[in-house]
Amino acid sequence: QTPHHPPPPGEQGSPNIHVTSHLPLGAPLSVSDIDVEQDPDRPYAYVARRGAEIGFDVISIEDPYNAKVVYRWRIENPELHQGGAMDGRYFKHEGHHYFVQSFQLRQGSPNAAVGAIVFDVTGLPDASKVREVGRITQSDTPGGFHNIFVYKHTSGKPLLFATSGPHAKIFDLDKFIDGAETEIEQKVEDENRALIGRVPIPQSENMWSRGYHDFYVGYHPETGQDRFYGGGGSGYYVYNITHLASPAMLVTILGV
Repeated sequence: QTPHHPPPPGEQGSPNIHVTSHLPLGAPLSVSDIDVEQDPDRPYAYVARRGAEIGFDVISIEDPYNAKVVYRWRIENPELHQGGAMDGRYFKHEGHHYFVQSFQLRQGSPNAAVGAIVFDVTGLPDASKVREVGRITQSDTPGGFHNIFVYKHTSGKPLLFATSGPHAKIFDLDKFIDGAETEIEQKVEDENRALIGRVPIPQSENMWSRGYHDFYVGYHPETGQDRFYGGGGSGYYVYNITHLASPAMLVTILGV
């Protein structure tokens, strides 16, 4: 049976999906991306914010019928920034829980070279225990990271993949956290200390994007390979990234 369009009052949405909580966060278009922890003991959703409220909110969904904001972070001097937070990803490493928030801040903003900020969120729901670990900056490709993905490589390294220029950059988060904890300054000469590889985007005719727009990274059990699946350029590409220094092209699909 073809549903009526528009649906009559009371019949909007999917009949087998029900809203348990509705939590307004701010003005229209001030919310971008969402990530939700998968550990039942950590019922937290991370919501990126943009526009006049650049940062992120942490929402507790321990009681799905009474969701509540337990932490808010906003960038310093927000009135001087244009753009906002985009993708956010969490990961666990050596007994700590971390959240990586990507940023796209326009030129002229104080933090235009910042691609992502890493936070230690182990202490949630105690907001006083959330702390900024450090900022990943990339002066050679300003404009920040539109999309990011966190993946634990077969080498054991926690990796951050980020859209940045005509490739996806690969950062070793363990190396980054160690450097931040020893108070290495986030200056240009130090900003590439955690950068350990790049996944190129093939050049071809009629490219609709100069780089990747989005991607997924996963383990392929049949071959034992770490694989990168990316969309951008002129289509869709799959790489074997088991050897991070030399990604190997596996599949190219153009014109899609």
